[in-house]
Amino acid sequence: MQEYERTETTVVNSYVRPEVSKYVENLQNSLAEKLGSETQLSILRSDGGLASGRGAAESPVNLLMSGPAGGVSGAMYFCSRAGFDNILTFDMGGTSTDVALIQGGRARVRRETFVGDVKVRAPSVDVRTVGAGGGSIAFVPELTKALRVGPESAGAVPGPACYMKGGEAPTVCDANVVLGYLPSDVQLGGAMEINRDAAVAAVQQTADAMGIDLYAAAEGIVKVANEAMFGALRLVSVEQGYDPREFALVGFGGAGPLHANALGILTNAWPVIVPPGPGVLCAYGDATTQVQDEATRTYITMAESLTPEQLLADLDELRSRAGESLVADGIPEDEHEVTYQADLRYAGQAFQITVEFAAEELKDRGIARLTEEFDDEHEQLFTFKLGDGHEILMIRAVVKAKARAIAARTIGEAGTSLEDSKLHDTRFYYEGEQHDAVIYDRGKLHEDLVVPGPAIVSEMDSTTVVLPGYSARVDAVGNLLIEPVA
Repeated sequence: MQEYERTETTVVNSYVRPEVSKYVENLQNSLAEKLGSETQLSILRSDGGLASGRGAAESPVNLLMSGPAGGVSGAMYFCSRAGFDNILTFDMGGTSTDVALIQGGRARVRRETFVGDVKVRAPSVDVRTVGAGGGSIAFVPELTKALRVGPESAGAVPGPACYMKGGEAPTVCDANVVLGYLPSDVQLGGAMEINRDAAVAAVQQTADAMGIDLYAAAEGIVKVANEAMFGALRLVSVEQGYDPREFALVGFGGAGPLHANALGILTNAWPVIVPPGPGVLCAYGDATTQVQDEATRTYITMAESLTPEQLLADLDELRSRAGESLVADGIPEDEHEVTYQADLRYAGQAFQITVEFAAEELKDRGIARLTEEFDDEHEQLFTFKLGDGHEILMIRAVVKAKARAIAARTIGEAGTSLEDSKLHDTRFYYEGEQHDAVIYDRGKLHEDLVVPGPAIVSEMDSTTVVLPGYSARVDAVGNLLIEPVA
């Protein structure tokens, strides 16, 4: 099946493999020289797992969309340990925002990915992207006089006006500075200063073009960006049959925590979670996920005519094939974790749904384990199910290395009071008026402390805004949980 897409994928993989394998080999050799020959290089895959250096060099097509996958893996790591298995994530950077839905502690994975005009048959985390980031430029078209934000971005060079690198166009970042959400006396990344006067001059252009005051223009820019991100979150939730109110919302990336509370209000998804190190959460994702590989085969069999024993025999063959890759990377079979998947549809459909299951579940419940979950998922997506005529198109074995624990984080400074965590007083503008607020040092906040809004929580890699009527508390994992006071 899908021989054209498979051929296209093979060609893409063959095209990029010489360059990628050369790069990976050089990197592995450099690491071995500096850290010793026992050092193992792993590279993130598009589906959120890891590939060994050898596996990445052989199949670089599996790395194409790995960037957004790291943040999703990091969010799952911290949220699952805090008891949140159903989450919506949004990763807001400088140029765009990536959103995803995680249900039952597992990210939704799609089997096809478009890269430009090329359809690649490689698994990737189902991430949707919208052109709304900290550097997105605000403008007012002469014809409509209606405020627009993005998708054009100021990028890193020249960047927002407040960076003082030559940028003059108003951006979302500049609007946050004007409103006081990103205080000009807090250094970005612990070193980089921002200039409020430059941000004011940039946003004033938008205010003049619309004939409104400075703060109204700045708040308008932020609200338009928030609505764009809200639209993306609806794509992965409401339009897939999920109610955002049944999920927690996780904001990360350099700019995500600035907008997290506001997006919680739009989605009504609580609590809003800001994980530790939100600006570098992708790195946490890389460090906490597992080396994995998979093997797939076309099946095209009616479920009603299939026995569990026959399916298990075919799956075991795929498990052996997928496990060979991990064994070649020095991971013995007794350290393999195996899950199985089947792609099902109703006979005659062009659409298919992937069902994940374990061998024990198939032995206990038979083929009904697959068909019943397919029916439930189909009803969630399309509001109906047929109950028979199930066709299994493909089967798959996914083999992962057993997870290894990473060093536990130290959460704040024990015994520190909220007053001890205070940096200084500030003010910010929200819903048409100024509010007195306090800036706190996140590094000093611990599990027993609650931060009442309006407040700003500052850390080296990001800034979190807690709006009036909301409060933030620190959980045992180190997450900031923002919820309505009532």
